[in-house]
Amino acid sequence: MDPSLRQPTAPITPVTGRPTPAHESEVSDRQLVARLKSGDEVAFEEVLRRHELKVYSLTRGIMHNEDDARDAMQDAFLSVFRNIGRFKEESSLSTWIYRIAVNAALMKLRKRRRDKTTVPIDDYMPSFDEDGHRVAVVPDWHPIADELLLNKEMAGLLKQWIAELAPEYRTVFLLRDQEGLDNEEVAAVLKLSVAAVKSRLHRARLYLRERVKKYAYAHT
Repeated sequence: MDPSLRQPTAPITPVTGRPTPAHESEVSDRQLVARLKSGDEVAFEEVLRRHELKVYSLTRGIMHNEDDARDAMQDAFLSVFRNIGRFKEESSLSTWIYRIAVNAALMKLRKRRRDKTTVPIDDYMPSFDEDGHRVAVVPDWHPIADELLLNKEMAGLLKQWIAELAPEYRTVFLLRDQEGLDNEEVAAVLKLSVAAVKSRLHRARLYLRERVKKYAYAHT
């Protein structure tokens, strides 16, 4: 049967880690893709074991809602299963899966129409005077800022501030700084130029830096 017409026999839910059968541990992604294209559900289980926690982490970061993140993750892996026959292997399997997951999460965000907590990033970008000198609202860095970054309260605030980024900045930041992809991999996932990835990442990081600075000076 064409695997695009089939579905996994059980719901997909995030787990803390699936056991790895000895005969599966050395299977390459290329071999998994070949087995998936033949309709092998055991291969699909191995794909889940390798990628589901990272995909769930990504969708949760994008959506900032655990239930919606699970739904997006399930949609993503169902799409992987149904569309594996169309995967041309021009990118890595993980890149393809990330791309599907990002699209699933962003589609749900658009449908939800409740993502009204984003903050205009330009409000936190530095401004410059006529001579090209930066106009600093607060000094460039506060001596306790590094200490604050290790504080549990600050960790919660950083999570909140990341969630307030517009999706196009949030997604780049999560892929690059949370998932550890390099700029070229992020560009491949999002179908952007490397220059666009660098620009969005720089603005996202600068926004977070400015939030930390203002918080530090407000609490001293």
